[in-house]
Amino acid sequence: MLKKEFSNDRLNNATWYSFWFIGFAIFGFVILFLQIAFSDKISPTYGVVGDAFGGVLSPIIGIASAILTFLAFYMQKKANDILKKQFKKNKKDEHIDFVFNNYKSRILLIADEINNFNVSFHGNTLISKIELLAKRTDKKYNFIGGQAINLFLIEFFRIKEEHEKNGTKETVKIDDSSFGVLLQINSAISSYYKVWKAVYNSDLKKDFKEELEELLAFVYYSKLNYFFSFLLSKHYEKNTTSQMKEIYDFYLVKSKPVLDAINKSIDNNDS
Repeated sequence: MLKKEFSNDRLNNATWYSFWFIGFAIFGFVILFLQIAFSDKISPTYGVVGDAFGGVLSPIIGIASAILTFLAFYMQKKANDILKKQFKKNKKDEHIDFVFNNYKSRILLIADEINNFNVSFHGNTLISKIELLAKRTDKKYNFIGGQAINLFLIEFFRIKEEHEKNGTKETVKIDDSSFGVLLQINSAISSYYKVWKAVYNSDLKKDFKEELEELLAFVYYSKLNYFFSFLLSKHYEKNTTSQMKEIYDFYLVKSKPVLDAINKSIDNNDS
């Protein structure tokens, strides 16, 4: 700031000096011209006086012209610097907007993927293969979204634990629709973890960051919370479990004050 003010002061001083030089030159010319204009005869010494004024004023005018030319180039440079700074600022703002919109679209895409989950049940059993239907026209019940994921996981682990009790190991085969559903669930968890980590480690503007954090919290509490806690109670894939645990613990701490306030309100109403 001090450097900028010092630079402006020097510029103003140079401008004023230039105008003083030019004014002095004009004043000298006017004096000489008036002497000639109002004189009855032209003195032979006027040529000498003119040469004297010319010799004195020419360097002054030349210096003033050089200063003004320099000032013109200097002001043009300052204007170009301002334009460059504005251009860089606009590029930075555009990049921030791009990053914000990218994060937001990724979060909404994860929410859409969860909403589009679809599983079918027939005879209180998860239909993971078409062969499990006695007839292809048999009635089956379809579930979508978070409810579908929750039902799938409950049924999948129920069948798995039944097989383990009977001494047989349940394996997931590639031609089994359970394989595809598990891949989708793992993909949703991994995608959410990556964008969640990126948002909280980003240097976005405060209002942008807060909006994304609120959206992440909404998606977690409304779509992920239940099956995260369910999978964490089971023996699940190690890397995915680590990601879920980090997110689960984070929101558990964050939601504690709210839960305490709700429980306190309920206790007060009961009393």
